[in-house]
Amino acid sequence: MRHRPVVAVSALLLLALGACSGEAAPADELSWEDSPLSKAFAQFYGTEENPEEWERQEAERQREVEEITATCMAEQGFEYLPVAQDQAVTYTEDEDVDTAEWAEQYGYGITTEPWADEQPAEPAEEWVDPNEDYVSSMSPSEQEAYFAALHGEPTFAEGDGEWVEGEDIAEEYSWEEAGCQGRAYHEVYEEDEDAAMMEDPAFTEFFAAAERLYEDAQRDPRVTEINAEWAECMADAGVSGMTTPDEASTALYEEYDRLYMEADSQVDWETIDWEALGETADPVREYMDEAGLDALREREIATAVADHACQEELQTQTRYLQVQFDLEETFVETYSAEIDALIATYGQES
Repeated sequence: MRHRPVVAVSALLLLALGACSGEAAPADELSWEDSPLSKAFAQFYGTEENPEEWERQEAERQREVEEITATCMAEQGFEYLPVAQDQAVTYTEDEDVDTAEWAEQYGYGITTEPWADEQPAEPAEEWVDPNEDYVSSMSPSEQEAYFAALHGEPTFAEGDGEWVEGEDIAEEYSWEEAGCQGRAYHEVYEEDEDAAMMEDPAFTEFFAAAERLYEDAQRDPRVTEINAEWAECMADAGVSGMTTPDEASTALYEEYDRLYMEADSQVDWETIDWEALGETADPVREYMDEAGLDALREREIATAVADHACQEELQTQTRYLQVQFDLEETFVETYSAEIDALIATYGQES
């Protein structure tokens, strides 16, 4: 049995994965569980297995990664103790986020810091890296060689240049240059299958059409109508100048980032006395307060309240999904043979 590819192969498969999570919506609403793509691709990722079984398989894959890493490091002349993967991390959703009450108090959570007072859960047992003592006993040069063997040589060494805002310095990932861990993940998760599938000429047209699905939905006249109704509703609530729900929060995030950058430029980081200020001090936040953060917060809450009310009144999310699913259904019917062939060739059980 093949392992799941690590990298999402296309918008199509992202949609299929997104449809497999979350709770079912009420009968008069739609959720991603209703996605025709989700149903068509259930076999591809083995999504019919229960969450507990998936977690068990994932834990086993992680153990394989650690064992391969240890063997590889030994070949490089280093000791490496596999890191136990028995400390599960649980992710929970705040059920109160998508409510009018939450919007009235926190807006979109941009300037309001809704989770600032939450205390992190105490771990059952403090995690200790089994390789910490071994690495600490090395000289600096030995540590450098150790981490180069483990993770690969650094791609942006000190002195190579200065980072310029907006400039992408990231290099394309290559498992062959990512040390023993790169090799281990490659062997266990077989990322090369993902590339082979995308490059398979038998599915070129199929993937090209799949990539256009979301764009086709955004251009659909029904979506244009929904957005126009939403914009009119927002204008009636005193919030104008936006054409889609996405713009509501995006504009506020951009304004917050602008305030942050301006405030950060005014802080003399080299002369700050952190002991005098205390561990919880935030010099940037103080400058942001002076630059108009309170006014932005008021706008955020007002916009979020209106946005929530308009989307609820117009049932925008259900209507968006209906458009998306109509297009997916047509896509599945059109490419049923290709979907069957893709599952048979690259699916979880292939």
